[in-house]
Amino acid sequence: MPQATDAQVQRFANERVRPRAEQLIRVLNAVTDDQGAIADVYDRLVNGAPWSDNREDGPPQLLEGNDVLAYNTFIANLIAFIEGDPQWPVVRSAAVNSLNV
Repeated sequence: MPQATDAQVQRFANERVRPRAEQLIRVLNAVTDDQGAIADVYDRLVNGAPWSDNREDGPPQLLEGNDVLAYNTFIANLIAFIEGDPQWPVVRSAAVNSLNV
């Protein structure tokens, strides 16, 4: 099997690694922001009255309070996974644009 040329590796880095690193940073920043904004919502869903989604534009699923709590758990796990991975600093450093890394 032939090896990639320097140009192929450079193209892969430019077209895939760096853009994907920036996307991952944006995702991490977004879910970290979600976690920072959920305190009152979390308290309501854990200790308050039940809540149900009232969207009328036809989403594939209306949400329940437990769905929002599941999202919170998922993003907490995602944040811990990304930040705890020893390769994260390498991925983060691949970003060309400044994204609050």
